[in-house]
Amino acid sequence: RLDRFDFDMILMTLQQTLSPGLEQWQYFHSSQATINGSKNYAGIANPVVDALLNKLLAAQTRDEQVAAARALDRVLLSQHYSIPNWYLNNHRLAYRNRFAMVTTPPYTLGLRAWWLKTLEKPR
Repeated sequence: RLDRFDFDMILMTLQQTLSPGLEQWQYFHSSQATINGSKNYAGIANPVVDALLNKLLAAQTRDEQVAAARALDRVLLSQHYSIPNWYLNNHRLAYRNRFAMVTTPPYTLGLRAWWLKTLEKPR
């Protein structure tokens, strides 16, 4: 049913990359709105969005890319195509002093690099 857009509402995460580009086209471009199995789940067919996607993909500098991505974000949010969910500008972690880890790698929490410390005295 998802591939045929046969739903009223879905709970979905749109995976992003560190440098926005082609995935944005797949999620939001008009050409993807009616293709069964596409990722344009909201059925967005908006010429303004298409123009901003073209600017994003044609960006020659990081500043141009950031400006196009921010403009695209403003348009998408203003049209209420989705309800932002789960967003916080920080990460929440439960903490217990029995884990050890190396320095956190860039762009990740490093959760796969954790291990249990040897306890000094048993509980």
